[in-house]
Amino acid sequence: MASSSHTIPAGWVAAFRDPDDEMERRLAGAGPSGTVLAAAGETWDAMVIAPLERGLAALDRLDVPFEAGYGVVADYWRHELIVHVTPHAAATTKPVVQGLRTLSSGSWVLMPTNDDGTWQAACLSRPSTASPRNIDADQLRAAVLEVDAARTGHL
Repeated sequence: MASSSHTIPAGWVAAFRDPDDEMERRLAGAGPSGTVLAAAGETWDAMVIAPLERGLAALDRLDVPFEAGYGVVADYWRHELIVHVTPHAAATTKPVVQGLRTLSSGSWVLMPTNDDGTWQAACLSRPSTASPRNIDADQLRAAVLEVDAARTGHL
């Protein structure tokens, strides 16, 4: 996965906010075969959260385990986090939250083809192929709002 150290720091923010030296080397060496466009809307929708650290903090708030089979991808160029959520639920998530967009049927998402990916699609947690797990879109949206409230002191 994305972190190369033997001891993973506690929490998504600590582990993945910035790529470590080894991950930087692997991502820099990735060629065009490191990613592929994947259609959203069948087995998963995607929630894109900006900035990246905000999305990682939301995963920490939800206490999502690193290796639990959830699809989590970092776009280090755009500083965004892409999270697989329950299909068809993302498009109905209300109200609209600034810096959070949903990708459902008809949308394409750049996904890593290996354990590393590229700077635009770095694999932080690979979805399980046997039984993919998706994060609940409403819970993720609520966690983003809680992160925002905590940062502004309005909890």
